[in-house]
Amino acid sequence: MHYINLALALSAAALTSAVPSNAKQNPICSGTDKNRPGLTAGGPGGLYWMSNEPNGNFLFTANIDADGKVLFGDAVYAGGNGAHMGPDKSKPNGLASQGSLKVIRDKAVVVNAGSDTAAVFQIDFQNPAFVRMIGTPISTMGNFPVSATISNTNGNVCVLNAGKNNGVSCYTVDLRKGLVPIPNSVRSLNLKLTTPPENPDNTPSQILFADDGKRLFASVKGSKDAAGFVAAWTVNADGSLSDDFVKNTPDGGQNPASLTVVRGADALMNTDIGRGINILDFGNGSTKAEKTQDLAIGGSAHTAWGEFSDATRNYYISDSDTDLYTEININPKTLEVKGVKQYPQKKGSFPIDQEVALLDGKDTSYLLSPGTMTIEVLALTAPGAAQQKDAFDMAKAAKAVGATLSAANVQGIQAFFTG
Repeated sequence: MHYINLALALSAAALTSAVPSNAKQNPICSGTDKNRPGLTAGGPGGLYWMSNEPNGNFLFTANIDADGKVLFGDAVYAGGNGAHMGPDKSKPNGLASQGSLKVIRDKAVVVNAGSDTAAVFQIDFQNPAFVRMIGTPISTMGNFPVSATISNTNGNVCVLNAGKNNGVSCYTVDLRKGLVPIPNSVRSLNLKLTTPPENPDNTPSQILFADDGKRLFASVKGSKDAAGFVAAWTVNADGSLSDDFVKNTPDGGQNPASLTVVRGADALMNTDIGRGINILDFGNGSTKAEKTQDLAIGGSAHTAWGEFSDATRNYYISDSDTDLYTEININPKTLEVKGVKQYPQKKGSFPIDQEVALLDGKDTSYLLSPGTMTIEVLALTAPGAAQQKDAFDMAKAAKAVGATLSAANVQGIQAFFTG
């Protein structure tokens, strides 16, 4: 996919984000080495993840070279604090979500779960490791935001809140002001939750626009007492949302987590925690799934993150508790699912968020693994042939700039490519 640069290239000086002196946060990232490869080499792409620390959320940036290798850039203050839901705040995956960081074209949206805000950043086309915040962080009109999505059609942004005041809110992106609220776009999920949530039960997982931008989906986990569901709103031409959402409950699925559009079909692949996946078939532009199916994945314990590969045309699912990375195929015409292969990751790596990025016809998977504090890099060379390529040391990178990055809180991973 080729992207058009709508903004002038930004100089390094213009991309420096000041940190308010009165904010409760980490010390300003002030590593003396300004010649880090990610800041000097440039490259065809960038990679981004966030600290989600309760005393200051930082957006980490890197360049990706032509071989898919990660070259660390910097850490930039995201304008707020991170957070961690209960009951165990020492365990990774504090937001229990996918999409806490979202990149489309040259924009990156970050949620600050501990401050109830979101911020948008401009990515530099010449050197993707350079980013600058546009405007200032804005209220998400709710509590404990955990996921964001950006429309492929018009660049609008919607955010998912998972605290006491839960639901969605939507924004346009102004190149000077940043996120600007869209009237009549704040909608509640009517869930009985606390801020932060006491545990992941019944909490929202991910928000996602349909490819045509005309529908907005949000997944909600279940509990032992209630099945989870996928909410769907109609998106109007002005960006506002339908008054009420349509509730889609997968057949047999209990804990809907991540959402991935099934390419070539009007359907969603929804990972289901502890079981496998759900397929929701929406037919032709509907907000009500015409049929759903749930499929078990062997060895599943916490299947909660999914991505699609343009190169292999297959889907990849990470399981944090079993350290398994599973590849499946979904037939876009019949929605038939076939298992392809499973790739065991390092024991105790606890793989959570992931990103699959296409560069020169080749796909690379970047797997956020807080258990080992690494980003595992896998080459998706062909269907059924994923190969471990590299392991990027996140902890070492954070130490180089004086930033706090912990296994308990690190979250979100996204990529950007210039061509």
